[in-house]
Amino acid sequence: MPPRLMIPGPVELEKEVLDTLAQPAQAHYGAAWLEVHNETIGLLQQVFETRNHLHILPGSGSLAIDAAAHSAFLPGETVIVGNNGWFGERITDILKSNGVNVVPVQSDPRQPLDPQDFKKALQAHPEAVGVAAVHLETSTALLNPIREIAAVTHEHSDALLLVDAVTGLAGAELKTDEWGIDLCVSASQKALGGPAGVGFVAVSDRAWRKMDQRNDEPRSWYLDLKRWEWFALNWGDWHPFPVTMPTAVVLALRVALRSLLKEGVAVRRERYARMAHILRDGLYDLEMPLFVPEQLMAPILTAAYCPEGITSIQVRDYLLNEHNLQITTGFGPFKEQVFRVGHMGGALTEADMTHLVTALHQFMALQVAN
Repeated sequence: MPPRLMIPGPVELEKEVLDTLAQPAQAHYGAAWLEVHNETIGLLQQVFETRNHLHILPGSGSLAIDAAAHSAFLPGETVIVGNNGWFGERITDILKSNGVNVVPVQSDPRQPLDPQDFKKALQAHPEAVGVAAVHLETSTALLNPIREIAAVTHEHSDALLLVDAVTGLAGAELKTDEWGIDLCVSASQKALGGPAGVGFVAVSDRAWRKMDQRNDEPRSWYLDLKRWEWFALNWGDWHPFPVTMPTAVVLALRVALRSLLKEGVAVRRERYARMAHILRDGLYDLEMPLFVPEQLMAPILTAAYCPEGITSIQVRDYLLNEHNLQITTGFGPFKEQVFRVGHMGGALTEADMTHLVTALHQFMALQVAN
């Protein structure tokens, strides 16, 4: 049997989601597909907590960030970027690849980004047209204070706010419209509980106005969100997107979103918190300290240090080979010191976390015996 996925994405899929992936192929246009597309957009808007126009893009969350960056910011413009981990670094690289001048707001990977550092950067760089930050830094399980960063951004500038919510959407509080997030990006394969294959961008009216005022030629056909918006507005009665959609992925995502909203986003987060509690209590007993204090950590992802003399690779391989449970290692300098466990999506349960803790106890017993 395939291993039980406990990685930060893709997630273990619910049976109904898997069954949907096995259905016959469907056309990606016409009345039947339009009904699927519109419902899926509506479900996503509920989870994003937005009334903004939202586009489904075939590809990864990184592609969706690239589309947001390409569409909202011109080469030579300045964007202030929070960076306290691997995916903060990725936003930086994506913006630089689009010719943007990046002003970094750095923080130690074990500390959340400080909103006051963004305030200082905005005051030092009044030319900045954007601010970007990661909601949940997947490399460390650390949540950043997006609400406070958004407040500082809008208080001190008219810069657009771009947020990478690829992992955190539906797994931790995020209010796109209420907080004033102009470009909110996520993907299907994390806390939404869908299969990998599509990313999303919710775009505020402020961001659309800036894009509409641009008179430059787009540097990419695919990544130009204005093109996607044109199709949504002009071909919305049968083909509201410029490319072929991965229909099986979207259909399966719709099932996952229905499941999420039926359970209730807040109720599911409570379930995630119970799962996290089981795991983290077990890690405490095993003297495997959390990478960051629990109050800074998202309820859907746990990062912990290995005991001295043991590598994350040993932990990962034992769980996979002996218990058919798949977790993953840390990133960069923490790769062999830290392991990460994803506990998100509709399929994992508290029993899964208990099984994982039992398996970790067995692993440690073997280390002591040897």
